[in-house]
Amino acid sequence: MARIVLLILLGGGFFWEGCAPSTPAQKAPSPPMVRVVRVQKEYFQPALKTFGTLTYTRKADVYSSQEGIIETVRAEEGDRVTSGQVLATLSREKLLIAREQASATVSCREALLALAEEKLMEGHRSMEARILAMEKAEAELAQKGIEYAHLSEVFETKKKLFQAGGIPGGDLEVIRTQYLKGKTEWEQSARDLEIQRIGFRDEDLLRAGYPLPRSKAERITLLKELGTKTLQAERDVALGELSIARAELSRIDLLLDETEIRSPLSGIVSQRAIERGEKVSPETLLFSIYDPESLYALVEVHERDLAGLRMGQAAQVQVGSSQPRVTLSGRVAILTPYLNPQSHSAQVRILLDPPYNQGSPLELFPGMFVRLTIPTGPGRKVIRIPESALLPEDTSGKNQEGEAKTAASSGT
Repeated sequence: MARIVLLILLGGGFFWEGCAPSTPAQKAPSPPMVRVVRVQKEYFQPALKTFGTLTYTRKADVYSSQEGIIETVRAEEGDRVTSGQVLATLSREKLLIAREQASATVSCREALLALAEEKLMEGHRSMEARILAMEKAEAELAQKGIEYAHLSEVFETKKKLFQAGGIPGGDLEVIRTQYLKGKTEWEQSARDLEIQRIGFRDEDLLRAGYPLPRSKAERITLLKELGTKTLQAERDVALGELSIARAELSRIDLLLDETEIRSPLSGIVSQRAIERGEKVSPETLLFSIYDPESLYALVEVHERDLAGLRMGQAAQVQVGSSQPRVTLSGRVAILTPYLNPQSHSAQVRILLDPPYNQGSPLELFPGMFVRLTIPTGPGRKVIRIPESALLPEDTSGKNQEGEAKTAASSGT
């Protein structure tokens, strides 16, 4: 290892014999005072050293979703809470009464829906009976048509026989009476069937927006649906009213659940802003909670030092203004893209590497003072010279200072 010996002349200069006029015996000058300093090369790590404070990355302000009176307060400042833990409760009496009313309304709507469904089922059965009656009427009409056709043939035959003198007029009159009766019954059956078919005809299906059926079974299904549309509408209304009643009951249940003010995250209560008996609204701040396991160091870095920083750069964070101090690791997480015009500095956030509160002799909280060291370049060996070995530039020892600098830079 290279060594450098610095000679610092602290006394007067040397005098050469014969350089000055001889004088009577003079007192010999005192020897110069020299201090020898031995220096060595040492490892040097260029780094940015600064200070700042701890702050949180996750924080939640807790509000109530409804107006109410604070009934109980179950968390205090400094308490550790878990996600979902009840922090406070609101008064519930009015909501409980409203829930009883909503529950009774739901029961009533359920009964009305059951009645509407029973009426719809009865309507389906009635439609089936009408369809069967119509099929029976069609069969009877067909039978009467056959009978009428037979009587018509007999009447024509008897009429020809009467004209030929084969039968008396009384017999013809009897047959004529039977013929007219059969005709009347057939026509009456046809009119009755036409009346029964009202609402079951093809034009009725088309007018209601249904396609023409392609089979008898499909026709029966469409006719049953067409004939019970009013009952179906009543059932749908009852079902809608029941849905509204159930939604109201669910809304009240949700409000009852929200009377328990719960923590949205696990952490520490940093602020309790309410008292028991206080009236609150959705705009009232109740609690503030931060996550102690997600902290970062916030520092101000001057613009001349920003060039040596980059995202993800490793950093050491020392916490504590007195012993014991804790040294933690972290990384540069955020470099703000703007400078403070007064201080010409930018905010830099160093995210701490977890876990940092486990087994630590010092518990960390937001606002704590921290010292940061951020390496800004590769380490190297350099010659370290005591500052006392250098002379200011405005003194007469410029030669000595220059020699010291030269020796230090050459490493000899």
